[in-house]
Amino acid sequence: MATSINQPRAAGLERQSRFVRVTARNANWIEFEFSIGDPALCVEMILTPAQFAAFCQEQRAKHLSDEHASRLEQERRKWHDSMAGEAG
Repeated sequence: MATSINQPRAAGLERQSRFVRVTARNANWIEFEFSIGDPALCVEMILTPAQFAAFCQEQRAKHLSDEHASRLEQERRKWHDSMAGEAG
């Protein structure tokens, strides 16, 4: 069987923790951030509640605590504010 050069990389991704942080929700949609390995680096996604539950289960995603999410937001604001100062 042929091996792919991507196999070690994919195996490494499989072992990394996955995180979700819900940023908004209503009866029809859940908006959230999804990350692999580093919660500070994420993608924004929107799914129905049923899809979100299935996604979290399939990804074995951990929900970020409010405390962790608050620290992430502080770091993002600090970075954003420092970049705004450089633009002027």
